[in-house]
Amino acid sequence: MDVNRAKVGRRLAKIVGKEHVFTDRPTSVVYAKDTMPWDVEEKNIPYAVVRPSNSQEISKILKYANEKLIPVHIHGSGTSLVGLARPKTKCIVLDTARMKEIRVYPERGYFEAEPGLHIVQVKKELAKHNAMLPLFPGSELAATIGGTVAVNTSAHGVDAALGKPGDFILGFEVVLPTGEVIQTGTESTRRPAGIELTKFFVGSEGLLGVLTLLRMRLIPLPYFEHIVAYYNKTEDILDTVMEMYKQGIFPPLFYEYLDERASKIGFEAVGLKEPVGAVAMMRIHSWSKAGAKERAQNFLKFLSVANPIEARIVTDPEEWNQIWSSRAEAGNYMYRLGMTFGSEISPRVDKLKDAYQEAQSIVLNLESYKNTEFISFGHIGAPTIHAYAFIPTKDISNEVKRALTLEMREKTEDLNIKYGGCGGEWGLTAQRVPFLKKKYRKEVYEVLVKMKKTLDPNDILNRGNLQGWV
Repeated sequence: MDVNRAKVGRRLAKIVGKEHVFTDRPTSVVYAKDTMPWDVEEKNIPYAVVRPSNSQEISKILKYANEKLIPVHIHGSGTSLVGLARPKTKCIVLDTARMKEIRVYPERGYFEAEPGLHIVQVKKELAKHNAMLPLFPGSELAATIGGTVAVNTSAHGVDAALGKPGDFILGFEVVLPTGEVIQTGTESTRRPAGIELTKFFVGSEGLLGVLTLLRMRLIPLPYFEHIVAYYNKTEDILDTVMEMYKQGIFPPLFYEYLDERASKIGFEAVGLKEPVGAVAMMRIHSWSKAGAKERAQNFLKFLSVANPIEARIVTDPEEWNQIWSSRAEAGNYMYRLGMTFGSEISPRVDKLKDAYQEAQSIVLNLESYKNTEFISFGHIGAPTIHAYAFIPTKDISNEVKRALTLEMREKTEDLNIKYGGCGGEWGLTAQRVPFLKKKYRKEVYEVLVKMKKTLDPNDILNRGNLQGWV
């Protein structure tokens, strides 16, 4: 397609103002990047970046894009870990960063927010009303609420303890790919029964429309207690999680782990004494202080099932913050020390240990690169295993980076298929299209393609993600 970058910029400037349109090469390259380890290619670099302020401007942008058949890629903050954030073809990048209004209605039982708000901003506003946001990404300083709901990830949160963000969404304002602005859902705190469009846009990953406003039920802010447990080996933590579900014990809101290697990296990074083996961290919640304390004491007793070296309730907030930050720093330090290639495995609970052991074998026996190191940490209570191949150097070719990423993706997704799992937090399109076809058969994938075609006949929004281009 022969597109004049300057002409596109001028047309967009008439819609949003020239100060909110960028066609320069440096800005375009920045928006072409994401967390994927291989280099940006020319096809990823957009014609223009536009920052609209409302649904009416987005409507005009999409109508123009359909008129000229120019793809539009939606950008929240670019924190996706599976290639969703990188444009797959030349396009207009639609950045929602200017859309940051939030209105809290405690008398109605909900709040309304625009998509460009960072998670931490939403949490700060809700805290004024003693309310909790059920989204817990480690990237909450950067991740946007629009992107998080579009993926339907609760991140650190254990689904069985609270649910997914979509369980609390009451409705949306959405701009369809062809430019029509629609409203979905209800202003009641009781969600509609039967067929209702809201559920189609939760988790749609920008394929079916642009979320311009979301309405979400207010959740009272609970009381929290925190537990840390130290183990000789990671398998002891896996045994505990499996037994927790087997006994029907209500799971913690957070249930994180660092394996033997990750715990040493993370604890050293935050200045804590190096642990002997693996570490588990739990956040217990209840809607009364006494209830939280009782649940924490009961869960502490339960943890003896796998004979931890030590398990205790952490009452000092500063100590807990230091322990908890070791989880994030484990990942940060790995990226600084070399290259990491990650995966997300969410197996059937009773197959958790089998999936973990096979993931370890995959990482240690990769064909695309020899002598990788296995490191694992993440949301084990969900249960989710993040298995990483760590290479203590950044000096590898772009081709090897791509091969490593795709091999890790294919082989660990096969574990999801083998053990009944699916993407619990990282989304499903872009790199994961082969997984969708293998797990659910091509007929199910074709249903998604037909849904996309119905709402987006010119394949304008996020072109390439549903095709699985990398």
